Amino acid sequence: MKTTLPFRHENEKLHLKKIHPLIRFILPFILVIPFLIVEDIYLIITIIIITLFFDLILRINILKILSRFKLVIPFVFIITIFIPFYFGETILINLNIGFPIIIYSEGLHLASLIFLRVFTSLFVFMSFFSSLTYSEFINALTKLRIPSFLIGALIIMLHYVPILASSNIKIVESQEMRGKKITTYWQKLKTHAYIMGKSIIMNMERSEKLYDSLKLRGFSGKITFAPRKIKIFDIVLLVSFILIQFYFILIINLQSIYEWVFALFML
Repeated sequence: MKTTLPFRHENEKLHLKKIHPLIRFILPFILVIPFLIVEDIYLIITIIIITLFFDLILRINILKILSRFKLVIPFVFIITIFIPFYFGETILINLNIGFPIIIYSEGLHLASLIFLRVFTSLFVFMSFFSSLTYSEFINALTKLRIPSFLIGALIIMLHYVPILASSNIKIVESQEMRGKKITTYWQKLKTHAYIMGKSIIMNMERSEKLYDSLKLRGFSGKITFAPRKIKIFDIVLLVSFILIQFYFILIINLQSIYEWVFALFML
């Protein structure tokens, strides 16, 4: 069964494996939170470039990460596509095709900003979480002192995500073999949603049985890992990312740099 979770396998090589899992878990939040607060498209573009550089160093499959967005991006696009038609004061385009169509400049800017924020956030988290194994991800959560019952529920949920995805694909394929025609993307999405609803109800009983079997084997609700201390290099890396973000936001003028680079390539 092919996993759909954004984690690497335990036997995969990673150049940054010596970095503590907690640090690798925190780094995407340091990159994402600033551009969610500060309205700066140039900062978002810079974070995308940094993440691409990170992916190239770790040899993470960028196309595989982008392929995970195919169910999310259409919803984001639908939400943002109507913003330019009703938000703003400065008219950018005014068309009359039997009924007036007005596109506002402020609305177009806001829609682009929201779309870029969502896309970049997903891309950053997917990229950094792809450097973590499943056990390292859970280890990072335990280091954050998250209650054990929440981590236990998350483990069971993540365990069944690939199972649900795989069973959905098999059910849709069996329906198509019996003559059901699913021609459009929206018909396929509707079919998946209907099957997912039934699968969740069926797997609730399965998860209860799994939890009972774990308790019979001595599971007390606490998840423990081999102790691994945070080293000085981990702290230096964390502080460096924070300082870089402050540098991008408060000191350097990213807009002037991108304008200079664009003018250089136009020569």
